[in-house]
Amino acid sequence: MTTSNEFGHVDEQGNVFLKGDGEPLKIGQYTIGTPDEALGFFTKRYHDLVAEIELTATRLKDGKGNLESVTSLIDRIEKSLESPNLLGDLSVLSTHKDQLLASIETRKVEAAAKKAELKAQALSKREEMVALAESLANSTAWKVSGEKFKNLLDDWKKLPSGDRAKEQELWKRFSHARSAFDKARRAHFSTLDATRGEAIAAKKKLVAKATDLAETTDWAATTTAYKKLMDEWKGLARAGKSDEDKLWKEFKAAQDKFFSSRNAANSVRDEEFGKNLEVKLELLIKAEALLPITNVDSAKTALRDIQEAWEKAGMVPRNDKDKVERRLKVVEDAIRKAQEEIWHRSKPEVVERANTLVNSFEAALGKLEKQVAAAVTAGKTSEVEKLTAQIDQTKALLEAAQSGASKLG
Repeated sequence: MTTSNEFGHVDEQGNVFLKGDGEPLKIGQYTIGTPDEALGFFTKRYHDLVAEIELTATRLKDGKGNLESVTSLIDRIEKSLESPNLLGDLSVLSTHKDQLLASIETRKVEAAAKKAELKAQALSKREEMVALAESLANSTAWKVSGEKFKNLLDDWKKLPSGDRAKEQELWKRFSHARSAFDKARRAHFSTLDATRGEAIAAKKKLVAKATDLAETTDWAATTTAYKKLMDEWKGLARAGKSDEDKLWKEFKAAQDKFFSSRNAANSVRDEEFGKNLEVKLELLIKAEALLPITNVDSAKTALRDIQEAWEKAGMVPRNDKDKVERRLKVVEDAIRKAQEEIWHRSKPEVVERANTLVNSFEAALGKLEKQVAAAVTAGKTSEVEKLTAQIDQTKALLEAAQSGASKLG
């Protein structure tokens, strides 16, 4: 007795046969179960393969399929068609195989197009990188541009290969730009090293001079000398950071030692000069009491005594020196100005000019008075009024001139 379905049957010995166009084809034997179980086993094998094919086709459509695994699946399908070991419609498997082969070809075409696109993008990217490299070839921003060249080289190596001839041409340009920059950078730092060596030697000499001056007590001259040394230091190129820091520390230590000694000495001196300041402040009170100047001769005599006492008092603290001297100068200037005014008033030519001015106003006044008398006689009222106004104005000018003249001589 046989058990069958639409795709095959199982005989009593457990032999499984696949229906075809001719005689049924034995595809296997199932002896561990019933004929129905045999049919189910080989039919399930067919459906499992179809399910795997459909899943693979879907993944290919979504762009996720692995071509190697798909090729392996097609090989299994072909084996199943050549030497069937399952129950099902083999024409379906054949159709699926053709569809998978077509999908693989599509994927290959797409992959080739994608590869070509990536190569074109890589070539375009390389052209951009070459343009950037050539723009950096003459840069003097050594650290920043050097880092950019390094990054460009790393990015270049990561790009996929394409047209070999074009890539070699672009690489030649890129390499030339990088070499030009590296050559200029090496030359710069070679020159810089030489310059730094000269700077180190020059600054060592300045440090030696500063150290020699640190012990002197000639405060004014040495202060000037240190200023000159500082100007020379600023005019020199910088050494390397570690050398520059070390030399500056030594130079400043010598300078600080001198100025610390000078400040200490000045503090002692200022303390000694404090008493002199008290004397000069008392003298200032006497000098300022002479203002305003009413009697130049007596003011001059008093100021002379104050000035003599001022010189005898000696020096005052540096911070007070200018202040007290300015106050005394105010009094000296006031007396000098008063004396100059007296001298000016006593000059013969000034007195003569003042008297001449008085005489001219007196003559003008006499002439106007005669003109008024004539106008009154003639009955010219309007002319009388005009001349009277001129007389009043001339009298005022005459009085002012007489007042000025009286103060001269």
